[in-house]
Amino acid sequence: MHLDVQVGGGRSVPVEQRQVVVRAKAAQLLAAGGVVLRELNEVAGHFGVTMRDPEGNELCIT
Repeated sequence: MHLDVQVGGGRSVPVEQRQVVVRAKAAQLLAAGGVVLRELNEVAGHFGVTMRDPEGNELCIT
């Protein structure tokens, strides 16, 4: 299973603001045992973080 967790407010929110919110949520999940795999920002206007939970399931935070 792969989850997409949307916390940034969507593309109507400036990407710089979404980066702050997404990174904060990633930090919370990291503290809870998650692992950051990569940051996704190759596409203009998109930002996300791909992680694994402690059981190895992959998820994206956008």
